[in-house]
Amino acid sequence: MEGEYCLTDSEIKNMSEATSPKRNGTTRNIAYIFLIIFLIVAIIAIIGGAYFGLTVVRGAKSVTDPVGELIRQLVVEATPVILPNPVVIIEEINSLARLETSSYSFQDILQIERNKDLLFGVFGESLLFVAYGDVIAGVDLAKMESNDLQVASPTKIIVRLPEAEIFLTDLDNDRSYVADRDIGLLTKGDADLETQIRQEAESRMLEASLENGILDRADDEARNFMITFLQQLGFTEIEFSATTLPAITPYVQELPKGFVITPVPLATPVTP
Repeated sequence: MEGEYCLTDSEIKNMSEATSPKRNGTTRNIAYIFLIIFLIVAIIAIIGGAYFGLTVVRGAKSVTDPVGELIRQLVVEATPVILPNPVVIIEEINSLARLETSSYSFQDILQIERNKDLLFGVFGESLLFVAYGDVIAGVDLAKMESNDLQVASPTKIIVRLPEAEIFLTDLDNDRSYVADRDIGLLTKGDADLETQIRQEAESRMLEASLENGILDRADDEARNFMITFLQQLGFTEIEFSATTLPAITPYVQELPKGFVITPVPLATPVTP
């Protein structure tokens, strides 16, 4: 037809060859991208599936295999609880020796007379004495023996303390003094009179301290001290007994279900 232009076969072939490489390169790049994305998704799916499958298998195994689970529990070794040795504790307590836990301060005025009613007191003598002193009491922990202590459990212990006693009755010679002394006309005075009144002062000190409960306070303070001492060793239940310690049930270690105690192996002597 006139006015129309038709491409020849050679021209169409040339144009196709000119555009084909570009189209092919773009298509190849897109295919690579999809391939990479597919591989990444596949790897994630494989890892997630493996983790999920392992979790399910473990859960099913623990449910469907109770015998195997029990066996695994039975082989769990538990550390044996070794009770503290009472002999070692007693040795530590004995090292504290005398525990001075209570004191009593004394002050008094004493008067002693001799022959004051004989011949209007010409052969008589009197002495006025001001006494100061202290009485100290406590518990002698060195007297405790192994049968005075029982370890009932890792946290409970029963103790029998020695009885509280007076350790010292001390008349303070620096503060005590003779306030007045009256000697009759026909006597030279008795040199032992002051010694006697000092002895009387010490006797009154002791009597007054006992009346004021010095031994009871000494016993209470000794118990408080022993509670603190034993708490530092790890005991939380501390009982005191005034008489022979009662028989106790041997301690048995409580274990969670599925645990067993493994005996502690004895040391093997080394043969030279």
